[in-house]
Amino acid sequence: MDSIIFQANVIGMLMYIIPAMLLFFYIINGLEDRLVERKLYLASGIGVVLGTIAEIIMFVSGTDLYTDVAYASMILVTPFIIMMFMFIGVNLKTFKDEPAAPYYSAGYGLFFGGAIEFWKLLITEDRYSNMSVGDFLLITLFGLGTVVFLGGAGMWIAYAIRNDNGIRITGRLAFVYLFLQYLYASVLEHVHYGLHDFALIIVSIIAFFVVSGALFHQGYLRLPKIAKTVNVE
Repeated sequence: MDSIIFQANVIGMLMYIIPAMLLFFYIINGLEDRLVERKLYLASGIGVVLGTIAEIIMFVSGTDLYTDVAYASMILVTPFIIMMFMFIGVNLKTFKDEPAAPYYSAGYGLFFGGAIEFWKLLITEDRYSNMSVGDFLLITLFGLGTVVFLGGAGMWIAYAIRNDNGIRITGRLAFVYLFLQYLYASVLEHVHYGLHDFALIIVSIIAFFVVSGALFHQGYLRLPKIAKTVNVE
């Protein structure tokens, strides 16, 4: 189908929402009866809502425009907008006071990232409908890396809040994400302006996934053991 909305829905679901859901199921596998089901749904839903709000702010501010000036703001500004919303969501009393807070925070981060990248893809398709399938694949791969990164960031921010240094860790993650945004900008320049060698783009994708995967994996390894049902409501 030629419908932009249809294409964005299909690609966004396959590359962002479904992987976010599968990663979340993997994290809570075997623990469903020990966690508060309502809060699992809340974490995912709030992630989608705040992710959408964050993307609206970036859209209105123009930081998602792929122009010479907006590339700079995309690299330097959006990481702090995103991490501000990450901290707000993870710091909600509903989740942060729970012994299982990192589990809920992982779900929040995964669906937060999925929502942001979904809307970003829709906007990109609307503006640049003449892009090739390969170009869309490159962009969606970086979006998938962002979903993984923010899922890991959710866990690490939850650990940090428990140790009373949540803002410090969130700030450090913002600078890491700033570096990843620079790699992402390189791919966008390749797609829209034909800049950079394709080999460099592949290296950028690998680097993006290595950093995101490492953050997520290390956060996963630190997840607390839940021996019994917590805060049954």
